[in-house]
Amino acid sequence: MEDGPDKQKRVEEPGDEGIHPERRVEPREERRVYLGCLGREALQMLSAAAGLLLLLAVVAVPAVLLASTSGSSDLLPSFPTGGDMLDYLVQTGDISQADGILATWYHRANNKSQMNQALASEVMVLEADVTLGGFGTPGQEPLPIMAHPPDTHSDNTLDQWLDAVLRSRKGIKLDFKSLAAVAPSLALLSGRNRSGGVNRPVWINADVLTGPNVPAYFPVVNGTRFLQLIQEGFPDVTVSPGWKVGYAPPLFTESYDRPMVENMYDLIRDVPQKVTFPVHALLVRDGWQHISWLLSKSPRFSLTLWQGGKHPNVTDLLFVRDNSHPARVYYDIYEPTLSAFKQAARTPGRQRQFYPGGGLVEYFYPPHGTEAGFLSSDADGGSLDVRWFAVPDRASLVARLSEGGGGRGMLVVRVGSSPDQPGVPLVEGSGNATEPLALEDVLGLVQSARGTWGLYLQVQGADLLEGSLRLLSSAYAREQLYRPVWVAMEISPRGSNTQGLASAQDFASAVDRLFPHVTLVLRDGGAPPRTPPCLRGAAQRVAVHLRAELLPGGGEELDGLLARVDGCDLVVEGAKGRGSAGGGDDDDEAASALKALVARREGSGDTRLYQII
Repeated sequence: MEDGPDKQKRVEEPGDEGIHPERRVEPREERRVYLGCLGREALQMLSAAAGLLLLLAVVAVPAVLLASTSGSSDLLPSFPTGGDMLDYLVQTGDISQADGILATWYHRANNKSQMNQALASEVMVLEADVTLGGFGTPGQEPLPIMAHPPDTHSDNTLDQWLDAVLRSRKGIKLDFKSLAAVAPSLALLSGRNRSGGVNRPVWINADVLTGPNVPAYFPVVNGTRFLQLIQEGFPDVTVSPGWKVGYAPPLFTESYDRPMVENMYDLIRDVPQKVTFPVHALLVRDGWQHISWLLSKSPRFSLTLWQGGKHPNVTDLLFVRDNSHPARVYYDIYEPTLSAFKQAARTPGRQRQFYPGGGLVEYFYPPHGTEAGFLSSDADGGSLDVRWFAVPDRASLVARLSEGGGGRGMLVVRVGSSPDQPGVPLVEGSGNATEPLALEDVLGLVQSARGTWGLYLQVQGADLLEGSLRLLSSAYAREQLYRPVWVAMEISPRGSNTQGLASAQDFASAVDRLFPHVTLVLRDGGAPPRTPPCLRGAAQRVAVHLRAELLPGGGEELDGLLARVDGCDLVVEGAKGRGSAGGGDDDDEAASALKALVARREGSGDTRLYQII
């Protein structure tokens, strides 16, 4: 976008024709009066003045409008440098709504030629690299310049770069490959901001942790010092702390793991600014269970997907979009992939690629809509509004899946086996039927059905767990498991070795090893229920399944229960509640306990309470 045209063009060039009245002498008694008080000469002068003002408006108004839409910063309203980038782009009119897919980026707008090309383009945000002049050489000087390593010299200083960019309305992202340039650059920005000259979001980026496929000895920017300099020098920014990442298929393709995101959260958790985490677009899907955990830790957090030389798969980009809020993910992706991604995202009726380990409320009652039109418009749904249906046999499953309008809810499947097919996961009890219903058949029937269905598998024995997880893994690899999946085991009491029951540690280990993309559900028969220590740091969501009649009635006892299962979803089975017709005192007590539990659960972050009647 270019600067607007000269606003003074032709505003002082109206025609003079007809301004001077013809001078005629008439008898005084015949002089005409207009508008009750004006003579002919006065009326002509007034008309000429009005015409001049109209001409000025005709010339000036289009010039102002053109200037305001051509990228000039002259008429930009005030905007904080630490404000949201999407809010800014909506305010400038560059995008119609706060959706990261609409923002566009220009990379390495460093030297004057690159910078001018970026400024003349339609992109909305400029990314540029800052270092010190002569960095790492005997001639190093404390002057921030625009250059990407290994370059140590440039025809463009940061000061000159800001002079040019701030005459546009483009957003700013500054990338630092070393700590030395951070403080003097922030001082420059702070000075500009005090004079009101920045007036747009500013992102400050650096790779502060070792990431996937990079040896530990590779240098990164000291994250603690980086954040400290920001707080001291210019805190009114968005912080963009990233990982140093490698990607070299077919050998070096590992994704982000749990320690990487936990280390990042430990580093960033107390900063007051908005934070956007740059993640490699080719690695984000395989590490989504960890990346999504990090994203969920604060509403201030967002992701910025970036690519290297190899273009990401459009399907992977759709997966991220389908499992996140549109305003919390930016896509710094090159053409033609970006256009193909946008077109695919707008395809009506496409299947939503929901992450099987995601939350139920997000699946059944997503809080946002997209171009695809596959998301529910019912934003009022809550955890207690999720419906649960038992699956005893093939006939009942087929009938449920054939409901008019497609149907929606969680299908509760008790996974057992039969003497005729030992070790084969079947719907419990169906082995005695003429046509036993295998878990593999359940997955196929649900995949081919219309509607919005999730799966809750209650595995009846450690010997069936591995077979069930392998079936899930196979379906997911074939892209046939885009729905929430819960896997439950009755865990052996602490300190015991009950025949056929797994320990919590064995349960979690099997899930991590065979198919980690699920919600773990504990059916602990012990009293009181407690989340085992081995699951408090699990990479998956964890839920605890309780019987309503075992819920404590007193407030202090309920608080104790919540403390013991802190961080977990709760599944309460048996209480009618919510105005349902009860059958007796036990139902009333269970419903009251459930109501009290709901009240205490409100405001507990992303944890949920579900009810199975």
